[in-house]
Amino acid sequence: MMRSGLITGVAVLLAVASGCGYRVASKNRSSPQFHTLAVVPLENKTTTSEVEQILTRSLVRAFVEKSSYQLINDPAKADAVLRGVISRLTASPVIFRQGTFGSTFLVTLQAQVELQDQRSGKILYKNDGYIFREQYQINVDIENFFSELNPALGRVAGDFASSVVTTLLESY
Repeated sequence: MMRSGLITGVAVLLAVASGCGYRVASKNRSSPQFHTLAVVPLENKTTTSEVEQILTRSLVRAFVEKSSYQLINDPAKADAVLRGVISRLTASPVIFRQGTFGSTFLVTLQAQVELQDQRSGKILYKNDGYIFREQYQINVDIENFFSELNPALGRVAGDFASSVVTTLLESY
């Protein structure tokens, strides 16, 4: 009898302990400080057109996928606002082939990001040194070189957005 009581006690203890503290990560990472978020279009200080649109769309997508924040368009109505600046974007050859100027390039993106509480004006998060790098292969045909840049920017934008959102969610 004593043995069956001990086994029952251990089983109950394991059942209770195994259910403690486990939740879906994306729902567990929301800030209690705010519920609505506006992602302001990023400022582009580079010579690459539309890079700010690609990065802003990636940020919005990452917040929708990974957080429980309600995203809204009007910063004046949001609890918090995310702003950013793209300060540098370069593409440098890393592998050369015979007869071409480069076959693989390294895209480097440098950005600044800031999250601000709209009610108090307090800066909740700031990073002036986000740097991302992605290699991509180009079409050897010079006429198609620039068509290869947008897919590379899309990959860099996805990495950038994922890092920003994860960092913000884990900061609270």
